[in-house]
This record gives sequence, C-alpha cells and structure tokens, in this order.
Amino acid sequence: MALMLDWRGTPITHRAHVLFPRKWAHSTEMVEGVVQSFTPTGRITVDVLRTSRPRETGGTGRARYAVPAHSVTVVPGPTGRRAADGPGDAVSSPAPQAPAPAAPLELLTVDGTDYGPYPGQPTTAAQPSYATYLFTGETAQRIVEDLHRDNCGLTAAFEYDGTLTFTWDATYRDEPGTERVTPDAQGLYAIGGLWPWDTWPETDVTTPQP
Repeated sequence: MALMLDWRGTPITHRAHVLFPRKWAHSTEMVEGVVQSFTPTGRITVDVLRTSRPRETGGTGRARYAVPAHSVTVVPGPTGRRAADGPGDAVSSPAPQAPAPAAPLELLTVDGTDYGPYPGQPTTAAQPSYATYLFTGETAQRIVEDLHRDNCGLTAAFEYDGTLTFTWDATYRDEPGTERVTPDAQGLYAIGGLWPWDTWPETDVTTPQP
C-alpha cells in the first residue's frame, strides 16, 4: 500500500499523532488522536486522545474514528518522539530548538460590540486594532457564531479539513472577497485584519483561559 500523506504532504506513520476536524450540525469539533491502522481506500483509524467538544457525561465520546488521510494534520507526539512504520520501531526526532516564549493570552472583543471575550495569543509585539491573534478551534467557532449574529455582510464557515473561510460582499468592503485560515500544527487559527479588535474590560473577567 502506498504511503499515506496528510493534507500538507507529510507522511502518516503508525502511532503518529494527528489533528482532524469533525463537523456537527452547528459546530466543528477538533480531535487529537493516535494513528492505529490504514485502509486500502485511503482512510486511517485514529484512537482519540482529546477533543474540543467535551461531552456532558465526561470523556470524549467515541474512542475511535475512521477519517480520510487528507483530512488530518500530523503533529509531534507529546514525548517529542515520532512513530516509525511499525509498532515498537519509534525513532527519535531531531533535538528541537528551544522555542521562543509564548506571548501571554489577551482577552479580546470586536470593537464596538459586546461579543467575547475571546482568549487570543498575539503574533507580534505591537498590536494595532487590526492585528492578527491565534485562537483555538473552540474560540474560532465562537467568533464565527457571533459574526453571524451581526449580519454585517461578512460570514464564515469551516470546511471538512478544518480550514476556516471568511466571505464578504460589497456591503462589508468595496469588493466581495474571501480569506482562508488554515489551523497550524497546534490547531490554532490566525485571525485578524477583517475587523478592529478591542481589549475586553478587565473588570468583567479575571484570568484568560485558552
């Protein structure tokens, strides 16, 4: 069987950690799991580790999904090791570079509204009102839901592969257009430049949560 690749062209190996979206009636669930097997039809079975859509009864619901290989994103495992082609054949990944300290989360709202708060991570030191922030899939979903409440000519939708596509008409900007936001390896969405942000009033909440 040919080697399977994720949507970025990264090889998918046995026991690799992957992220993938699952669409529901009114939301999109982001799931993290471990690859267990492959099928000749291009699908992989994944044991679920965690999900952005916790159930009322606790846990993550289903323990295993079968998903198309092209819908997943391969991410490093929690121990910094990458699974090889067979179980027990794990090989060490190259020594990682020390990451830059992550910017602290900020609580945001859309300027002139009471939407939010949205916990977001700044992408640059200086943050003008149209700056870009990183948001979890759950927060991105909340942003989309609030956007649709506004009826301003700008809408958004999640695609099967987790891509978030913003679409606007001439009532929102001079010309209609679209912008696609693909989640990174950590499942974070870089959103900015489409509306002005403002800081959520500090008196309303305490510590930002991702």
